[in-house]
Amino acid sequence: MATAYGIHLGNNSGCLAAFTNGTAAVLANDAGDRVTPAVVALNGVEWEIGLPAKSGQASSKAIIKNNKRLMNCDFNEDDVAFVENASSCRIQNDDKLVYEFETSETKQYSNPDHIATKIYSKLYTIASHSVQNEGDLKLVLAAPLHWSNASRERLVKCAELAGFDVLQVISEPAAALLAYNIEDSAEDVNVLVYRLGGSTCDASVIKVSSGFMSVEKNIFRTDLGGQCLTKDLADYVAQEFRQKWKLDPLESRRAMSKLLNHADNCKHILSTLSSAHVFIESLLDGVDWSQNVTRARFENIISSKISSYIEPAKKVIDSFDGKISKIVLCGGSMKIPKLQSAVASLLPEAEVYSGINPDEVIAVGCAKQAGMILDLPELSLSNTSTEIEFLGKDIYLKYLDQTVKLFKEGTPPFAQNVCKIETDKEVKDISFTLHDNPENEQFAKETFNVESLNKPFKLKATLQPSNVLLQVE
Repeated sequence: MATAYGIHLGNNSGCLAAFTNGTAAVLANDAGDRVTPAVVALNGVEWEIGLPAKSGQASSKAIIKNNKRLMNCDFNEDDVAFVENASSCRIQNDDKLVYEFETSETKQYSNPDHIATKIYSKLYTIASHSVQNEGDLKLVLAAPLHWSNASRERLVKCAELAGFDVLQVISEPAAALLAYNIEDSAEDVNVLVYRLGGSTCDASVIKVSSGFMSVEKNIFRTDLGGQCLTKDLADYVAQEFRQKWKLDPLESRRAMSKLLNHADNCKHILSTLSSAHVFIESLLDGVDWSQNVTRARFENIISSKISSYIEPAKKVIDSFDGKISKIVLCGGSMKIPKLQSAVASLLPEAEVYSGINPDEVIAVGCAKQAGMILDLPELSLSNTSTEIEFLGKDIYLKYLDQTVKLFKEGTPPFAQNVCKIETDKEVKDISFTLHDNPENEQFAKETFNVESLNKPFKLKATLQPSNVLLQVE
């Protein structure tokens, strides 16, 4: 089977996953990290992408962060101001939105699409190094639920300019469910998908029925994100530095840039370890700073903000009339154990899915979707807005003296059901009949010679647009 890829590009980071031989795995970049910072910088005349852009001497280069916000065709002035404040380049928003990169050596102009293409190119290099055979790299992308088709098309064009062959764009909540195979649930379930990224968050309730996902409720916020927690941790370190040296890093933009960068790294370390060491060379006026931060201290620092962070999840749960039995956590900031337990406490009886790193969940789901598409070559997804007709009646399978409900009403095309067939070893032929009601006459019949098959064997049924395909294996 060919390798398929999935990418989730957020405001703060991008993640690339590959699906091959039935398994999805996240690919590490050239620095060995599984997540690549979504940061682009112009350092002199050289473009830097990812970790090199994020680290190093920030004052010597022009940096752009949170570019994804301006990839949304419906961005507003608040989004422009947010991106400009987080970056170190000017943004002109007259007839067209333009970034002005200025360093001591040069001045260049760019735009959000060009910056996104550079990040996708970085991920394309990682993907191309993972395969031996040259060829098109098939890709599924994830986009926020509220984005328009025009915004999604911009993502597709940027990825294709980078070299990918984009198969489909799916929503971030759908990708999160695919990562954990929740769409394969035998029973109808309602799932809370809570994503907390670097600068945005959203909470969705998704109903899963026979492999089909429908969004019942959704809340999206642009004022909540992991950068607020990073700022709180940086302020704490700045206060410790100020008390010892009587110097205030808050008065220096260069010092705060260094401090925020180290605080962000410290925050991620504390998501998995009980303590982290912060060492900042020449934080202010040539003074180095070294300090240990414990997870307990970090949790105490952010404790006052916990209620505001779980508010979107609480609101969407309160507005939904039904039982929610599963919770999927995604987004880099959901790696923080304190936040995980806070969201889980909203639904004490629900099963919490957190086995995959939250900042990798959506990319893994995209990769699995890409693998499924490649496994169904007759499925054309060139128009992702095409309406789909769903099964209007239940379909039952009868064989020997058994009756099985094969597909339930509302099942989408290309859904599959695998049945384990128990039978005597001496049986040579078995006839399978399909019915829309166990009491009604058959509307289709298929007979298979099973003499050479190991017993028991499997019968795979695939619901196609105009028929049901039965295969024994």
